[in-house]
Amino acid sequence: MTYIAKNLRQADRNECDAMCAAPPELILPQAVKPHRAVWTFHTNDGLPVGVFGVDPTSIEEVGIVWMVSTPVVNEHRREFLVESRPYVLALNNDFPIITNFVDARNTLHHRWLKWLGFSFLRRIEQWGARSVPFYEFARMKT
Repeated sequence: MTYIAKNLRQADRNECDAMCAAPPELILPQAVKPHRAVWTFHTNDGLPVGVFGVDPTSIEEVGIVWMVSTPVVNEHRREFLVESRPYVLALNNDFPIITNFVDARNTLHHRWLKWLGFSFLRRIEQWGARSVPFYEFARMKT
């Protein structure tokens, strides 16, 4: 996790700061706990390029999904897209609604989320620790 945190895409680093006002080196270790569902994507030679997970909420049917990646994910875009879809479908089996907020500037995540079948619900002009625009998104089990 340390490698990913230190080598994040700048857009993901900006999103961590905008949401929590903290660097990913502090946020990611908190997100990756033994009781949480977390997956790491690796290149064929074992280099970690991204991590995502889902956190339960007080509402049993709802999970908070999240993802960050390094710039290397762009070199493996097709693999990442194809391999991420079954994970999201599995998450939707455990949580009929998966949702979160994404920085309005993080356009790579917007495209990925739309490709995976997420809907953008609304734009919030001042959200997170830095009060910048974010989109709320969700995916319901079909």
